[in-house]
Order: sequence, then C-alpha cells, then structure tokens
Amino acid sequence: MGQYITLKLTQNSDIEGIAVKTATNKIELNPNISSVTRLSVNYKFISFSVRYVPKFLTGNDDLMLRGKTKGGGFDFGFNFKHWLQHFSYTKTRGYYLENTSDYISTWKPGDPYIQFPDLLYKNFEGITAYNFNPDYSVNAVSSQSERQLKSAGSFIPHFQYRYYIIDDRTALTGTNTSQKAKTLEFLIGAGYYHTFVLKQNFYFALGLTPSFGVNFLNLTTRLPAGYVHTKQTNTIFRLDGQAGLGYNGERFFAGVYSKFSTESYNQQNTSAVTSDARVAYQVFVGYRLKAPKFLQQNVQKAMDLIKL
Repeated sequence: MGQYITLKLTQNSDIEGIAVKTATNKIELNPNISSVTRLSVNYKFISFSVRYVPKFLTGNDDLMLRGKTKGGGFDFGFNFKHWLQHFSYTKTRGYYLENTSDYISTWKPGDPYIQFPDLLYKNFEGITAYNFNPDYSVNAVSSQSERQLKSAGSFIPHFQYRYYIIDDRTALTGTNTSQKAKTLEFLIGAGYYHTFVLKQNFYFALGLTPSFGVNFLNLTTRLPAGYVHTKQTNTIFRLDGQAGLGYNGERFFAGVYSKFSTESYNQQNTSAVTSDARVAYQVFVGYRLKAPKFLQQNVQKAMDLIKL
C-alpha cells in the first residue's frame, strides 16, 4: 500500500463534555454540537487530520435553546512497525447546562437551557505506544493506510500526556464570579486490540485499554475582591475502548466505529468528583490515490535514514 495516499472523510459524535458531582449537586456541561467532521490525509506511517463543526447539520444549529458553539482542531501521528506516536489539539467555546432543570424548577423541555457562551475548553494531548505484534496493523484500523489481510491482535501499552484548560471567560460585573482550571495529566495503560478478517475485505475490530495516572490541577477563582489560587494533585482512572465493522478494499474503504473514553477523579480535600466522558459513533469513507513520485521518493529517503 506504500504507493497510495489515503484520503478519508469521517463524521462522528466526538464531543467534549464536562461534569462535576458533589454530595449535594451536579453540573453537566455540553457544547451545542451533535457531530463533527474530520478530513484526513495519510501516507505510509504519517497521518494528519483537521476537525471542524459544520453548522448546516441538524443538531449543530439549535442556537436559541442551547446557544452558540465554536470548535475545531487537528491531529497528526507517526505509526511505525512497533512504535506509535500521536498528537492532537482541540478547542471548543460555548457550552450549555444539560441539567438546567436542577437549577430552574420551572424549566421544561423546549425552554432555553442555561448557557455559558464564554466557557472555553482547550486540549493538548499526546500518546506514545508500542505494538508488540508486527502482524497486527494499527494503521489498518485507525487511518486505513494499510490493510489487515489475516486476523491478528496485539498487546499495546501506552503512555499518555495531556494538558487541558477550562476557562469561564464571562466578564466580571462586581457581583459574579468565574473560574479557570489548568490541568496537567499523565497516564500509563495497557490494552489488547484485535482485528478479525471476516471475508476478503471485511473486518471486525475490538479493543480495550484501562489506564491509571495522576493529574495536577491549578485552579483560579475570580472573585469581586480578587483572585484565589488553589492547587490539587489527584489520582485518575481512565478507560478507552472501541468496536467497529469495516470494508477495506484495494482503493475504496468505509466503516462504522463506536469509541468511548471515560475518566474520573476525586478532587483532593473535597467531595467533588470530576469526570470527562465521551462516546463517539463514527461513520467514515475514503479512497486511495496514487502518490506522486516526488512524495514516494522523499518519504522513502526519510524511511531509509531512520531505518524503517
């Protein structure tokens, strides 16, 4: 497959929700997004994609009830025979309170939700992983730049590092408050992934990875009288999984995947529990084009240089 460039279009529901629960109440914040679009270009071990929110799709345009949300991002990766490296960046601005009825007793379906148009979420994330089985193709499942011809699976440990910011940029009026949280997170995990080749070009893929780690939270509370800074160190648990069915032919490919990730931690010295849960249902379609000669030659030189 080294002579092809892979072009891929994905529509998925990968959105960033924020939830905090205490003994007496809970806050569930979601962006006004039902799905996002991802455009990807992959060649050999290199992958790159751009993420954006199309406003013309149903569920992304309900401004009166849930407010306005802007979002986008990109990611790129290098998947070698054993070593895997991935980086991503996402940004979302504009959230609404999913459980508005807990705070407004007269609220009913069809009424506007409590909105936070100036609530900003930024996420910088990286993953370094190792594939123990060279007969298992991560690229065949993730970027479709390769094809898995025989069923295979692999144990894949990884190290994940993440820095994210949640910032309520609501202007202070002298009677209100706002907060900004900056979190640095490190996780170590290991899981198993398997691709079952069903018949010729059809396959079924499964995988699950638990992770444990620590995060360092720096919280700034903006009060009318001034700023208050607090710091926390918390133990965190995360679980990632996926299941998918796809067709991966010589040129054309398509598939349907379901992916989830959930993480939670008890905030130090409090009863609050912070969680970040995502469930993404994605549909993708793509096509492979012949790579131009100059690209094949230059990438091959780079591969020879680093002895891939």
